[in-house]
Amino acid sequence: MINYIFLLHEFSRQADVVMSVEMDYFNWNVSYPAIVICPSDKIDEDALLIFVNQSLEKTGLNLEQYIRSIATVSLESVHNLEVPDLNVLPFIKPEDYAGISALLFKKFEKHFLSTSFNWPISVEDSMTEMGMCHIINSNVASFDNPSKWSDSELAYTKNNIELSFHDRDFYVEIMNYADSYKVYTSNPDDITLCGSDSITLDMEGFLSFGVQISSTRTSEDLHDLSINLRKCRFHYERYYQRYPFYTYNVCLLECRIKMILKLCGCVPHFYKPLAHDRICNLDELRCLLYYKRELMTLSASNETLDKFDMNIKGLPRTSRNCGCLGNCDGDVYQKDREDFLSQDSTNRVRISITKFPKVRVMREIIFSFYDIILRSGGVVNLCIGTSFISIMELILIVIRYQINQIIQLFKFIYLKAKTSVHIKSISTRTLKIKT
Repeated sequence: MINYIFLLHEFSRQADVVMSVEMDYFNWNVSYPAIVICPSDKIDEDALLIFVNQSLEKTGLNLEQYIRSIATVSLESVHNLEVPDLNVLPFIKPEDYAGISALLFKKFEKHFLSTSFNWPISVEDSMTEMGMCHIINSNVASFDNPSKWSDSELAYTKNNIELSFHDRDFYVEIMNYADSYKVYTSNPDDITLCGSDSITLDMEGFLSFGVQISSTRTSEDLHDLSINLRKCRFHYERYYQRYPFYTYNVCLLECRIKMILKLCGCVPHFYKPLAHDRICNLDELRCLLYYKRELMTLSASNETLDKFDMNIKGLPRTSRNCGCLGNCDGDVYQKDREDFLSQDSTNRVRISITKFPKVRVMREIIFSFYDIILRSGGVVNLCIGTSFISIMELILIVIRYQINQIIQLFKFIYLKAKTSVHIKSISTRTLKIKT
């Protein structure tokens, strides 16, 4: 019994998780990556002209430079920020910055995109740390679309392309999208952070690059364990208010926003705001440039920590202090190869999967609750010469005996009450007859 209690204690305190390998690649699917394309020139000049004329009629001022700064600033490009005269800032509310950026963002034309199998694929305008970008094949990009931030009914919908081994030749091609732009690849269920690996295309030609996929999955036994034991989070385990899902990148993003709030006292408009967040105006975004290195590395310097003395909550010394757990399930996409062919009057990018994953890592627990039953049964059999099943049968017999005794007691009480009522009835009749 002591050994059994010890085993239960060890299981509740620590569970050994190991990584095994699966190779049954014919029977599983992988997600084609989400493609994030961010143009260097984000503004639709026709839309800008209309908006500038409308603001001119309302304010009597030409706010073109102010509006351009709003539509182009991001964490990545904050060093290029041009702040207008402070007297002009009140004419546009910071709460409207994100909506203006989305309104003036260049539209994605259908002829920009094609796929090898002519499959339909989603394209979403999305606000990122790199400013407004177009995101292809994403399940979560809609949560970063400023025009949908007020939609309380917006829910996670899985609509990305899944590939089997037989679909491994699938590719997406982007043609004549812009003169200069960056391409990122990520998990369709994840967001892209500033500083992620990217490819810049700023010359005419044909660029073909492939990605390699590393897959990790979790066994069903781990789904029932607490987070403290499995030391990772599933996508559906929401932890923050900003997004209805969890990923490691979302956790890092929240950590960065907390740093910005602590250092600058407001949230930039290129982050999805919460109800209580105050949005930074353009002048306050200078703060991001001053602390940009610390924000990018998620590590506050000693000088910064000294400024806030003992009140350093929200200022991590390293990214580990953010307390971000890894993803239990997920696919990691890494650039595998890159080929460029110079061509005149064309600008094309083709993204494909170079190697379909034939090996998948599986998180499994090597000491489950069933192991406790087996081990405790062996200990009991060794010590007292009986089996765990016999003990359970004995417990069931005792329980059944107690239940039977309770039922007999209730029957006795019921019969006794019924008899007393019958006696009273006879006594009443006898008295009436005598009378």
